Amino acid sequence: MSLLGWRQWAVDREGLLRPAWTPWTPFPAGLLLWRPDGLTRAYCLRDAHATGEPPGATVGPSTVGPSTASAQPEDGARGVIPADGCVCGLYAWRDPETLAAAPIPRWTRRPIVTGAVRLGGRVIVGERGYRAEVGYPVAIHDPHGVIAPAYQVARYRDWRALVAEWRPEAPSTAA
Repeated sequence: MSLLGWRQWAVDREGLLRPAWTPWTPFPAGLLLWRPDGLTRAYCLRDAHATGEPPGATVGPSTVGPSTASAQPEDGARGVIPADGCVCGLYAWRDPETLAAAPIPRWTRRPIVTGAVRLGGRVIVGERGYRAEVGYPVAIHDPHGVIAPAYQVARYRDWRALVAEWRPEAPSTAA
């Protein structure tokens, strides 16, 4: 199952999408990138439920970024992301109206774009939005054409046109 969420991104110098609300350092270079060539996967750097090594991190004395290798449970069991009681996951609002009412990030001078994102894997439904294990952008309001051509997404110069074509989905209530 997948859900449609709504979010903001900051656009870096190469036109790549980064989280709009997370400063980009000291994280490993690939950790905070919404990939143009496939699914973006959430990683956790805080708790023992973390699975795998975040992109760009190395193990050993020359660690570039946080290592999650030591955070694996001793029995080898892999945890889940996003986890209850943690802040990990790919975030998105439930509807475009909530996104439109959200403040614009002030920590960066980079261009900010908004749009729809397809979320999947494990998804935690919150009061105003979602936290997901994997996701990818599907439609972006890019009025100034700042997003790299590598992103295979629907691009809109008008926010209302994007919302009209990408109406929110109601989560299924399967029995």
